[in-house]
Amino acid sequence: MTATATKYRYQLPTKSIKADCPDCGPKHSRTLSRYIDAQTGEPVPLPYGRCDRESNCGYHLSPYDKGRSDMSYADSIYQSSKSLMQTVPAYYPAPLSRPVSSLPVEPAKVYTIPDEVFKPTVGHYASNQFAILLQQEFGIDKAAELLQRFQIGTSAHWEGATVFWLIDELQRVRAGQVVLFGDDWHRAKYTDREGRTRPCISSVSHGLLKRYRNHEQTPPTWLTDYHNDAPRWPSLFGVHQLATTNANQPVAIVEAPKTAVLCAAYFPQFIWLAVGALSYLTLNTDDGRQRLAPLKTRPVMLLPDLSKDGKTYQKWNSRADELRAEGYRVTVVDYLERTANQTDKEQGLDLADFLLRQPDFAEQPFLPKSVAKPASQLPFNEFPAAPLSWDAAYALERVRWCVLPIDAVE
Repeated sequence: MTATATKYRYQLPTKSIKADCPDCGPKHSRTLSRYIDAQTGEPVPLPYGRCDRESNCGYHLSPYDKGRSDMSYADSIYQSSKSLMQTVPAYYPAPLSRPVSSLPVEPAKVYTIPDEVFKPTVGHYASNQFAILLQQEFGIDKAAELLQRFQIGTSAHWEGATVFWLIDELQRVRAGQVVLFGDDWHRAKYTDREGRTRPCISSVSHGLLKRYRNHEQTPPTWLTDYHNDAPRWPSLFGVHQLATTNANQPVAIVEAPKTAVLCAAYFPQFIWLAVGALSYLTLNTDDGRQRLAPLKTRPVMLLPDLSKDGKTYQKWNSRADELRAEGYRVTVVDYLERTANQTDKEQGLDLADFLLRQPDFAEQPFLPKSVAKPASQLPFNEFPAAPLSWDAAYALERVRWCVLPIDAVE
């Protein structure tokens, strides 16, 4: 693994080293991503690591976390090293030292996907399940506009699969997420060799490497280097839109690329981006490059998924506090958290799930006549509790309140 400049000795590597999570137990094996010591390349002892099941488990023990002893693992190693150095005989010359800030830092390499891989995927929408679903939901013209805006690709990794390309603010193709959707807009499932049910989600680099292995061919050098060393989720999905949008247009961030694309159709007043996972909602990537810097001049709204105990919303709120401390203008929208029922929370639904719900007119909870007036005249708290299913006449007017802060509604 190529070493990169970082101020942290203990890191979560790009290529994860897996172990069993202490909280998940045997039901979900090998979900713990272990920390490594960047100086030695060796894993930090268990139980230090972060569970991949962020919303359902949330286990995360960092080597820098201080326990009841007020001493972290990192502190203990440092103290041990310091004690050892004090035992070195005086006749050994002291090492030369100078301020860290004066040391030359080699900029981290930017890993990209070649155009010969990216360009051929954009299109082929007749065999792309996500594109077909968009056309059924919004019609041909709107679906085509969304597919073009987000540069959606098609993959043969699974028949009908979609590629959500991560194109940064400089129009560089940094990564690609491959997903196969079912007819219900949710990720399809497959059974692996060990008989376990898995969601159909992968990465472009993993799919390409698998193809080379299946054909017993040697992968190109760029692909091997990329797969081993490129940071996960190096930029926000959809951030390339910043180059062609008004500098004052606000940004809305959700977790899944699918949700960002769907919300862009309903709420064009926002630039819709996807962060991929809460762990990627950070200022910098694993290699020290800035991930959120392009958003610093814009108002940003965060729309977290639901979770059964509200932990996801709490984590997004904490992350928003960190961003505000760095000068970002961030708000967290709590509409779904306040109004969703417990079933929706246990299912971990997001805004897209509510937008896609088809109303059952036999059981439709229509708005009472007393509030059947323009949305601009409705107080925020007059909307009924979720589930947020309604007839088409009220859909856009009512749902826009999910994402607009109170003071932003005219």
